[in-house]
Amino acid sequence: MDKDRLIFVAALGAAVLLTGCATPPPPDPTAEVPHCYKTNKGRVIACTPAAAPSLNADAEAKRFVPDRNALTVYVVRRNWGDGRNFVKVYPDGGTGVDTLPDTMVRLKFRPGAHSVTFEFDGKRQSTTVQGQAGDIRFVRIDGTVWAWKSTYEWVDEPEAATRERALKARLVADVSVR
Repeated sequence: MDKDRLIFVAALGAAVLLTGCATPPPPDPTAEVPHCYKTNKGRVIACTPAAAPSLNADAEAKRFVPDRNALTVYVVRRNWGDGRNFVKVYPDGGTGVDTLPDTMVRLKFRPGAHSVTFEFDGKRQSTTVQGQAGDIRFVRIDGTVWAWKSTYEWVDEPEAATRERALKARLVADVSVR
């Protein structure tokens, strides 16, 4: 074997061995850590202040299995024009939960009528959700962010469309309000 070929083989072997070092390990599916919203190039823009449910809990929530003892409501925030703003969601006037773009919150209520409110820039908007035990409802916050102004509002759209958006959103809170 000549010297150039030997150097090439050694360099190729080193590259193959180092390839494993350059690949980050996959995330732990049981870890509860803050969820970070990233640009399409992977740059972190903002992270939730509280830990989000694990990836396993996120996958379970996206099965949309009814809870026979509760009215389950998914609050979905997924829209092409949304920005990095935090929007706080309040179930029945309770403790607020911070959301980011492409996220959702699962709320479990007693059967009946309930208020879900969100707050952005000091302004609150509410919607009422009604149902029986075992029912699942979807509501969506539509955000549009421009350089000069950001707006958020509740959107009425078919349940199937909001459910599709929920499948692509990350669960950032799982709240039981009973």
